[in-house]
Amino acid sequence: MTQKSSPYFSELRADSVSHDVVLSIAGLRTTFRTDAGEVAAVDGVNISLRRGKTLAIVGESGCGKSMLSLSIMQLLPGNGRVSDGRIDFEGKMLVGVPEAEMQAIRGKRIAMIFQEPMTSLNPAFTIGNQIIEAIRAHDKDVTFSVARERAIKALKRVGIPAAERRVDEYPHQLSGGMRQRVMIAMALVCEPEVLIADEPTTALDVTVQAQILELLKSLQNETGMSIILITHDLGVVAEMADDMAVMYAGRIVETGSVSDVFDDPQHPYTLGLLGSTPKISEDAKRLVAIKGSVPPLFRMPTGCRFHPRCDFCIAECKIEGASRMSEISEGHFVACIRAPVEENCRELAE
Repeated sequence: MTQKSSPYFSELRADSVSHDVVLSIAGLRTTFRTDAGEVAAVDGVNISLRRGKTLAIVGESGCGKSMLSLSIMQLLPGNGRVSDGRIDFEGKMLVGVPEAEMQAIRGKRIAMIFQEPMTSLNPAFTIGNQIIEAIRAHDKDVTFSVARERAIKALKRVGIPAAERRVDEYPHQLSGGMRQRVMIAMALVCEPEVLIADEPTTALDVTVQAQILELLKSLQNETGMSIILITHDLGVVAEMADDMAVMYAGRIVETGSVSDVFDDPQHPYTLGLLGSTPKISEDAKRLVAIKGSVPPLFRMPTGCRFHPRCDFCIAECKIEGASRMSEISEGHFVACIRAPVEENCRELAE
C-alpha cells in the first residue's frame, strides 16, 4: 500500500476540508520552564475539528491531552507557553492573540468542561451566581434578573430537576452527576461553536456516565456545536466520536475516522490500547497490558517515542524522523515506519 508522507495533517488535506473545519491545529508545540530546562508537553501536534462533529483525543494519563486543551483555551500555567505552531479558529489565529480578544472568544465561542466539577465550581457561590457570572462576562448589558432566568433555563436544558430551586444551591449540595450537568450548563449557556470536554465522565458511576454522554449528544444535535472529547476510555470514543486522534508522549501517533482506527489500527500504541480494552464477545481474548509507562517530559526517547515499549521495534524506530506522519488510506494517518502493520502485530488488538 502506498504511503503519502507529510509533516502536517492539516496541510495534506487543506483543499478538501478547509470549508468544513471549525478549528485546526498545525505543528503546535507547548513548552514549560522547569528546573531540568524547557520541556515540551505538546510537541508538533496536527489535528482538525470538523464542523458539527466530535473529535476524540485519546491516550494514557500524562500523554499531553489536557495540556493540548489548555493550549487551545490559552489557559496555560505561568511557566508554560505555546512556542511554535498555529491554532486557527474560524480563520482567526489564536496563538499570540491579545488577552482581551481571547476573553471574548473563551467561554463565548469556545467553551470547556473541566475534569473535576467539585474543584472547578467555586464552593463559596451558588451555582446560579456562577452561571450568571459567565453570562454577564460576555453580555455586559444583560440585567441580573434576565441572566438568572437564562441560568434557570440552562439548568433545565441539561436535565436538572427543580431548576428554580437548584439555582440557589451550592456545589456541595449536589451529587457528582448534577455538578457535571451544572458544568455543562455553564459551558453551553453562551451557545459556543466549540466545546472541549476534558474527561467529562471521570469519577461518575456507569449509569450517570451514560446520561452525561447522551446529554452531550443531544445538545450537539440541537445546537450543531463541534466537540473535542478528551478521554482514555475507548468505549466512550466508540459511542460519541466521529473522528479520533491517538496521543502519546506529546505527539499524535494515529488519526482518522473512528471506524478506520477501530477497524484497521496501524500504530502499535493504538493496537495496545485496543488490546487492553475489555470486550463482550464469545471470541474475546485475554487482555494485553502495554509494558512500561509514558516517559517523563525531560527524558523523551529519540525517534519514535513509543519504541522502548513497543514489541515490534527495529533499529530504524530509534532514529529521528521515525515518527513522521504518513497517510495509510484516505484520511487515516499514522506515525509508524512499519505501517501498514504486519499480521502478527494485529494480535495485540484481538
